[in-house]
Amino acid sequence: MSASRNAGKLALPALALSQIAVSLMILSPSTASAHGSMEEPISRIYYCRSSDNPESPRTPGCQEVKRHNGSPQAIYDWTSVLNGNAGGNHQKAAPDGKLCAGGNAKTFGGLDAVNDPYGKPIPWPATTIQPGPDGKYTMTYHQTAKHATAYFKSYITKDSYDFSRALRWDDLQLIGDSGPAAAETKTKLDVKIPAGMQGKRVIYNVWQRSDSAEAFYSCSDVNIVANNVDFKPLGPLVATPHDAKPNSTVTLRIFDKARGADIEKHTITVAAAQTSPDAWSYALAVETNAKSRVVNVGQLQKGKVVPVKDASANTVFGLGAEYSFALEHKDGGTNPPDEIAPGKVTVTGPASADSGANVSLSAQAAAGTHLKYQWTVSPSIAGLPLNAATLNFKAPMLKQDTDYSFKVKVSNALGSKSGKHSLTVKAKDDGATPPPVEGSWDAKKVYNKNCTKVSHKGKEWMNGWWIQGLEPGSDGTWGAWRTVGSSNMHSECKGK
Repeated sequence: MSASRNAGKLALPALALSQIAVSLMILSPSTASAHGSMEEPISRIYYCRSSDNPESPRTPGCQEVKRHNGSPQAIYDWTSVLNGNAGGNHQKAAPDGKLCAGGNAKTFGGLDAVNDPYGKPIPWPATTIQPGPDGKYTMTYHQTAKHATAYFKSYITKDSYDFSRALRWDDLQLIGDSGPAAAETKTKLDVKIPAGMQGKRVIYNVWQRSDSAEAFYSCSDVNIVANNVDFKPLGPLVATPHDAKPNSTVTLRIFDKARGADIEKHTITVAAAQTSPDAWSYALAVETNAKSRVVNVGQLQKGKVVPVKDASANTVFGLGAEYSFALEHKDGGTNPPDEIAPGKVTVTGPASADSGANVSLSAQAAAGTHLKYQWTVSPSIAGLPLNAATLNFKAPMLKQDTDYSFKVKVSNALGSKSGKHSLTVKAKDDGATPPPVEGSWDAKKVYNKNCTKVSHKGKEWMNGWWIQGLEPGSDGTWGAWRTVGSSNMHSECKGK
């Protein structure tokens, strides 16, 4: 398994994540037609949705996606970079200059932008990856709606690609072809990075369904470092490229892996000509490499770490060991909050619950900033938002006692920690209880019980999760509200 690190990933605090997850059900468009995008290395559109702010993006690329679309709608629709009639003819579906947008330049054209409205190059945040000795690297594709797969085809930009223009098909070479696969939620894709390939690249991925002509497209920016035991990639020097003010100071602080006392500090004073992220990050890399005993900053080139004038392409390397690091700005700097690696993860909650009982499980890390949460549940429980710190749900109605395993991965740009919890759901002695009946749907009412039955426009509906303000029938076949008796009814509501 090859090592990789996500560059430029920022996340909201744990409490905010759970609050936003609820609010998005009410305010954002339905995800009934959602399908997927590349999770690692993170695609441009997934980065804008998960690591930036859709309403007010911080990074230039995500700002361009919103500006081009005229609203944050494209970012909320991060799983829908697709062409419904591709049928394997991808060069027609996503022509040159529109590859990252999947051919849909009207909605997602900002994903192919190389300059902002002022002509300044857009530094898309890059994932630092280190293929294995054989060139193997494993990617993860996230499907929010599962479909049978004809193939995933993965490409990477050639040495000749010019980052000053939008991507074309002849800029790419094939590095992976999965072939047919069953429907999954997370698909692991093994690719082979060509020997000797290093530095800044774009990985382009195509997911072609086998049960439809529909195909999905994504662009992931990466920074490839060679498999060399002497250099340990610790992550990007700059997680989010941003300007600094003249005469401000920027300090690179190096800690041991457990983040104890400082091992080293390297500081520059930003000159008037160094305010751009490319300029001050290059100056800091040069200063660090001249004085550090434990790290180098830049790109790995022919066995040496060389600073480059590209804020999104400089990686911090540990010299023979792994360390933690953080950037600090003073006197007007605009750096995001300091990053702290996740600490030990504990999960609190009941060990057992009756069928139909309300259950709350909460994950907490002993340390860490900008933490992201990802749960896996076995057996699966429908309707759970698996990317929040706390899971609030109703235990399934069961005819026999069942043991559930909950695992949570807590991560940020500096690493990840995991925790787990076991829950036994006890069978209901008197069988499944009938669903609550609320009469006519009320836009102001909170429906916090799964399988609540309401009437609306001559039909009866049941909800699969907490919902408020979403009109039954407005969110599609796979939405929160589904008609009673339909084949697509939420699994826990069938037969009620």
